[in-house]
Amino acid sequence: MSMLQGQFYITNNESRSPLLTDKATGETLPYMDPAILGRVKGAYWRASSGSHQDVSYGVIKSAIRNFVDGSTPQSVLPVYGRAGIEFNSGRRALVLGEHCLVFSPGLSSYEILTGIPHVMPRESLRVGVPDNVGNVFPQSVSILFDFTSLPKDSDLLVIAWMIMAWRSDSSPVLLELLGESNPELIFSQKMIKNIIDPASILLESEFPKTIKQLDVRAQCHYLLSFHQVDSLYETQQKNLFSIMQGKAVEWRTKTKRSGVDLSVRCAVMLNSSESVVTYAPLSDATLSIELDDLAGGNPQNSVKDRSMEERTIIHGLLQIFGYVNQFWCHVENDRQFDRYGGLRDLCRIGVLVADALGRDNAEFWQQFDANQQSRRDYELEENSVAMAVKEIIDASDDGQIEATVKDWLVLLDGYRPEPDPSGSWPVTSRGLAAKFKQSRALLATFGIQLVPLERRGPYGRWRASCDASRQQ
Repeated sequence: MSMLQGQFYITNNESRSPLLTDKATGETLPYMDPAILGRVKGAYWRASSGSHQDVSYGVIKSAIRNFVDGSTPQSVLPVYGRAGIEFNSGRRALVLGEHCLVFSPGLSSYEILTGIPHVMPRESLRVGVPDNVGNVFPQSVSILFDFTSLPKDSDLLVIAWMIMAWRSDSSPVLLELLGESNPELIFSQKMIKNIIDPASILLESEFPKTIKQLDVRAQCHYLLSFHQVDSLYETQQKNLFSIMQGKAVEWRTKTKRSGVDLSVRCAVMLNSSESVVTYAPLSDATLSIELDDLAGGNPQNSVKDRSMEERTIIHGLLQIFGYVNQFWCHVENDRQFDRYGGLRDLCRIGVLVADALGRDNAEFWQQFDANQQSRRDYELEENSVAMAVKEIIDASDDGQIEATVKDWLVLLDGYRPEPDPSGSWPVTSRGLAAKFKQSRALLATFGIQLVPLERRGPYGRWRASCDASRQQ
């Protein structure tokens, strides 16, 4: 018992599950995790003063149970993965290695501390705090765009997302890297992964099919990184969104269940030739970046310098992170950002990133507006009814059509996609009215107002019209 008291203390998480936290390192695990059992067994063996006495796992488990039952849990919540926040003090912790970098509210500098309670995903790797890279400024992060195919005209967006990945309490955003699957794209994604969350596996080629499979992967990585995602069912997108928002999952090894719940919240990125996000809440929280095939250098020639490059980028990123932490209060409660939905915190961070780099805020908004127009074009291609309404209005003389739902079915029939393998085209008045409701927000971004005027049913009337700004 005394050995356990000297090495661990009890931590209760949100689900009141008992966890053991290593006093020296802060690493936190379920109290019966195999790693805990192995460490206690090893510590007992080393403490046997040369007699090398062994002890059975049964005895160890019994001692741990007695220790847990007889101890009062400390009132702290462990950081999951790379990043977390202490809600009592507001301090932010970045777990980059054996030490944690801790940022106090309103400060750009950090302390290097040990013993911060944290749960390290099983495949994530520890890295030392980067040092000995000379004079590094926030602008050093631009190296990332010099030898990868990440587009320089979207650099503020990408940097803002990377900062956001280390801010676990921000509204989560999925990063989609769009382009042909080639060495340049793969290298670019691996670089981001290795900077944010170095791990034994940098790209996963198979997307989990079930909730349970995704929950297990979320326990292996803080930043989930998927390669060549051709399509995702809506159920898979819902599962992914729940992991991004944070959820309680049963902590388990590949073969054993622990009976202990842990709260996990992961950052996520994937690459695909075209956007694969169709589920509306996830689409609202997706940043799609089209990679430049002509940008960057040859990744094969950069491998020998990769370690130094990554350390320099991390240094620059940490300085930007500190700047955002210092001035977050200036944008945190600004309700003007709420208009950007799931990307609201990305935008809040984005304007601070521009400031940190000595650039005009307008440059961030230019990048953001151009990106969102491209994103809306993708969404329009996926919504055949919205596309049809837009084409009809574009072709009309006065930019306005008003008709019953039943008549709209006839008007739109000439724009029906052939073939329609998904069966998504509505064939009833009820189905079309539902599609209209789903399409209103998207059409509004193209300057088209689609509004119901009268009663429901096949003779209910809908009007589609260009808004005033578009008519001008």
